[in-house]
Amino acid sequence: MKVSKLAFLSLSILFLCMTCFVWGADDATLWDQAQAKYQSGDLSEAADLLSQLLDQFPSSPKAPPAQLQLARIKLKQTPEDTQGLLTAFNLVKTKYPSSPEVADASVHIGYLHSRTDATQAIKDFKDFLATYQGHDQCARVTRALGGLYLRNLDLDNAEKTFDSVKSIKGASPDLVDESTMQSGFVKIMRYYHSKDRSQLETAVDILSKVTASSSKDVQARAQLGAAEATLLLGQVEEAGDKYEAAVQACGDQPYYRGIALYGAALSSEEAGKIEQAADGYAALLKMLSGSSIAEKDAAWQKVCLSSIGDRAQVAVKRDGTWKRFPGGATIQESVIHQGRCLYLMGRFDDAIKVLSELEAYTTNSWAKTRATRLKQRCQNAKGGPQR
Repeated sequence: MKVSKLAFLSLSILFLCMTCFVWGADDATLWDQAQAKYQSGDLSEAADLLSQLLDQFPSSPKAPPAQLQLARIKLKQTPEDTQGLLTAFNLVKTKYPSSPEVADASVHIGYLHSRTDATQAIKDFKDFLATYQGHDQCARVTRALGGLYLRNLDLDNAEKTFDSVKSIKGASPDLVDESTMQSGFVKIMRYYHSKDRSQLETAVDILSKVTASSSKDVQARAQLGAAEATLLLGQVEEAGDKYEAAVQACGDQPYYRGIALYGAALSSEEAGKIEQAADGYAALLKMLSGSSIAEKDAAWQKVCLSSIGDRAQVAVKRDGTWKRFPGGATIQESVIHQGRCLYLMGRFDDAIKVLSELEAYTTNSWAKTRATRLKQRCQNAKGGPQR
């Protein structure tokens, strides 16, 4: 049977239309199925479906978001594979350079570089802010940029960057408060460099303004920062009050509560309230599970890790050290201070007991040296404490 040219053309057009219809439906179906698997927590199946979409429909409008979603899944599955993650997010930029997804990929790349190369991460974030003005990630990136400047001890740029967050359209109140709080911390760091007490006074003013933030995390950190600045000013009674207020406010935040207990005890010690200080250090140790100092120190490290985000946890685990984590040595420091208080109270045997345990456990040379020296003083002072 012969088919006329017109009939053949009609059939061809019909076939093409049907093909496009099926292509679009398959494309959308794979995407929807992948999203459903992702939402249910089945990341491996979601990744398989997204890979199918990219293989079968490389020119699909769903391809760029699929490539980005694949990189995000990899971030969840292998968060410590920095180089592999950089490759995954860079694929979005190289394969789909004009897609909107490049902006989100660039943010991830900046955060990944920040793990090991703050200078490159600063460049990444500055390029993002110059390229994507008005993007909904601008405030968060600006805050992260300020943190990188702070890590590099570039205090001028850090303060300027943190202060600029409040002028960014769409910045959430919590992010503005958090950036304001960071400006207060910069002032404290300026004091450590310059010994200019006015920096501490300004820090107290800045931090006090955000202690009423709707973010409990910002509240706690601002209260602790204000207390620290007050203690550095030598106002030990007022600092003690601020730390005690922080203890009450941080009841359901073990890390911040522990730091507040330590600060309150230290303030009491500075004020000459030795028994109160000893009780404060004991309260911090009692807060943690375990009977030995080693067990309590391990429990504290778990508390510290649970208080930070996934990326920060990766950094701590990757470094294998707590040097980048504020308060990581708090328990060992507390034991040393507790031993000193017991010594001053004439409770030499009690002091020797805790100091000997710390001396045998710690691998921290500073803590071991302090514990050994203080224990020796106790052993030499059986007739009474020596100041």
